[in-house]
Amino acid sequence: MKNTIYILLFVFTQQIIAQNYQTGKYYTSNQAISAIDLVLRDDNTIKATFQTHRGNYNYIFNPLLRNKGSYESTKGNFVLTSEKGALMLLELNKNDQINATIALATSKKALREAKNKLGIKSNVFTKKKKKATKYFLKNPTSDFHKENVGKIVFFSKKPEVGKEDKTLIKDSFKVGEEVWAVAYLPSAFNANRYFKRLTNSFYDAYGKTHYWITVGVDKNDKDRLPKENEIVNQCTVKSLYKDDLDKNYVIFQFIPASVESSVMDKKGSVFLLKRMGNRLQSKKHRIRVSLTDGEMEQKEEIISGYFNYDATSGTESLLAMSKTIASKALESKKVPTAVRKDTSIEREMLMQVRLWASKNNWSDVDFRRAIITLDWTILKDRYGNIEGKYIEGDLLYKSDEGCGYRNFGFIRKYQGGGRYASSLRQHTVGATAPLSCKKVK
Repeated sequence: MKNTIYILLFVFTQQIIAQNYQTGKYYTSNQAISAIDLVLRDDNTIKATFQTHRGNYNYIFNPLLRNKGSYESTKGNFVLTSEKGALMLLELNKNDQINATIALATSKKALREAKNKLGIKSNVFTKKKKKATKYFLKNPTSDFHKENVGKIVFFSKKPEVGKEDKTLIKDSFKVGEEVWAVAYLPSAFNANRYFKRLTNSFYDAYGKTHYWITVGVDKNDKDRLPKENEIVNQCTVKSLYKDDLDKNYVIFQFIPASVESSVMDKKGSVFLLKRMGNRLQSKKHRIRVSLTDGEMEQKEEIISGYFNYDATSGTESLLAMSKTIASKALESKKVPTAVRKDTSIEREMLMQVRLWASKNNWSDVDFRRAIITLDWTILKDRYGNIEGKYIEGDLLYKSDEGCGYRNFGFIRKYQGGGRYASSLRQHTVGATAPLSCKKVK
């Protein structure tokens, strides 16, 4: 009886060892690497020496905290891990997609068994038929994340990542229903250039970096050209903050059920709802949503998902929602704040801009008043010579296309000897911004 117990314990122990890396020599299923010598070090890192016909190459592997028994290399893009009880080396591309799976074992017999478990039929690398993309997920938030890495999954309500309520998952919606989405990434946004590119970073004039997520949206109607199926090439759905860049997922509202429930980016929701209202035919569609920076070809948009959308009726409600959200956003926008008030300068600004408008095809725009937004500063050329005294203002206007304001810069030219021209001249032209016509007096 005791002997039987000892045998069972020995077999059980060997099975555990077979699934974990130990110091020693490992045979590989890859012809380019004849063997790998592993040293499990006292700090729980692994030194791996790859033996190849070109020579030996050393790599250091660090443990992945949330991937028990897995290690990633500090250079290159290799992972030591296991699957189905077999040890393996994964070669990943820059987006953490698996390029090659190499079985490892401490004996030739064990290597044959590992190859069978992993479905490796040859030790020579050959080009295979295109198959579904497979990722190695670093630091998974849940088993659900593991199952859906590289995908965008859709929900009827805002989900909690790591504790997903599967009753909220849907792949079919109709007009009027709320659509939430989660993009499950294989690694964090700041892990490599491709995922960082998806955050659309922008540095403002004050040195602050802004990040936001954009999506491309397409119909998948048969017998249509890609451009005919396009709903939006790029649409902002959510702003990101610095902490979000360390996450390997992003949650965003894709379609609100009502104006009141809309929490997605205001400009993005106005744009997307309008496009969907205009470009969806009165029928059922299969919609593709992908993370993009707007410049990617569709084949480069690797994080994507699909859902069925019943638009047989109600598309006019999407247009109405777009218009209402735009109107509310405009109503909430404040008139620029004046840094100082000077009726004489404001009058000069207005006169100069009206002259500018008559010469630049803005003669149909009615400029109403000026607001000083930047007080006097000395303007110098690149050699340090004084050009003049510079000031800026936002000029409020009305037009047939709507109301808003535009920024202009003005100068009083330097005349030497500490003297400046008495008259103001329009000097620069800046950006425009919309504003409710009720606020333009």
